[in-house]
Amino acid sequence: MSALPSREPAPRDIADVRAVPIHLPAGRIAVHDLRAGTSIVALEGALQLHFRDHSLAWLGEAVPATAINLHEGECFVMPQRGAVSIGAVHAQAAAFVLQSAHTENRLLGSLRGVAQSLIGFVRNLLRERAA
Repeated sequence: MSALPSREPAPRDIADVRAVPIHLPAGRIAVHDLRAGTSIVALEGALQLHFRDHSLAWLGEAVPATAINLHEGECFVMPQRGAVSIGAVHAQAAAFVLQSAHTENRLLGSLRGVAQSLIGFVRNLLRERAA
């Protein structure tokens, strides 16, 4: 993996990051510590992702990095937790968004809660009418 001139600091906890576009100026990379299941979506331009197998992290540089190219509009879901460097292909500006799997689970949980509340309401209503 060739190093680009500068790096962006990683956020402390990706679960706190909303789906806000992250703009990458030409020649820069962003390094993020992501949870398993986090989606990386290329919004503008092409991206190149680099990460190592987390289970072999103790071997350091001896483990080859996995490189994945994302074209505009494509999405990659992290199979494991770990540090990922995200850079623009061809040293052009790019933009991407990170979507935490935790955020998606909270949304599904909220929808289930609303559905259960609605079911309970309808049951009570039917019991009142039957009485």
